Amino acid sequence: MNLISILQKSVAGNSISEEEAYFFMVSIMKGDVSDIILSSFLTSIRMRIETADELVGFVRAMRESCVKPNEKFSFDYLDTCGTGGDEKRSINISTLSALTLGSLGIKIAKHGNRSVSSLCGSSDLLSALDYNVTVSHAEAEKRLLEKGFTFLFAPHWHPSMKFAVETRKQLGFRTVFNILGPMSNPFSPAFQILGVYAPELLPKVMHVLTRLGTKAAIVCNSVDGFDEFSIFADTKYLLYQNGEVSEHLFSPDSLGLESLRDDEIFCKTKEEAVSLSQKILAGEIITGSYAVALNAGAGLFLMGKSTNVKEGYHLALAQLKSGKVLEYFQNLKN
Repeated sequence: MNLISILQKSVAGNSISEEEAYFFMVSIMKGDVSDIILSSFLTSIRMRIETADELVGFVRAMRESCVKPNEKFSFDYLDTCGTGGDEKRSINISTLSALTLGSLGIKIAKHGNRSVSSLCGSSDLLSALDYNVTVSHAEAEKRLLEKGFTFLFAPHWHPSMKFAVETRKQLGFRTVFNILGPMSNPFSPAFQILGVYAPELLPKVMHVLTRLGTKAAIVCNSVDGFDEFSIFADTKYLLYQNGEVSEHLFSPDSLGLESLRDDEIFCKTKEEAVSLSQKILAGEIITGSYAVALNAGAGLFLMGKSTNVKEGYHLALAQLKSGKVLEYFQNLKN
């Protein structure tokens, strides 16, 4: 295959095959793609719609190129990493819901990075809260085995991504890498909740997860544009269980929420996001707490710990109120 011919095909507005996508991504991971070709390629994909087969090829290449864990984990674990790119400037809901789930006994292998297109990335938040995200690979594995929670800092597990970092930064808009990151967890979790920034990505992302061995998954996007379950509007989600995909709609009206305040979930600065996150972890029930509980509730449902998302929400909210999430997080740091 030839990089230029694949680029020309994409620039012309045509999709490329799964194997072409795999070849191009492997070439990126090897450092064989110049900045100008990479920027042209990423821009061409942004100008059209990614296909499911392209995403499968890209993710296959990224999973093969990453550092693999030495351990063979004998238990089920979950990742809650979303695409970002919803431009909501909200608190980092997926990270806070992961901590909530961890405190409820769900084992978590949280994949994440610094902020690229969001206000406060998962590693930004955890670092600000004094959780060390830059530990060795062996320590990250040990954390999952001994604590039931680990954070996988993407640059440490995907060193080959260094060849794309500067180009992504200079482009300044979300690229296909926003979609690929959450599906490239080096621990290949069998269970995953993955929020996407656009509804047309729902079936494509689910196609990738089912093709690559996921046991159960939820892929969601809210009507008001969150790459999470929203407390403000209905959320469309696909559920994969027992080998079948089903389509659902969750309405936050069923939760009976009132007096929701934008300034308790949306932020102007990273510092504001961290401050609100500290309040939520400490058990103060603010608007952001409901969003965290709802998304943790989806995780409890997926992992078979509640009969539905609503029941999971109430379990997670009670956990936040109790202060046990903060206690759990303090134990993780120690």
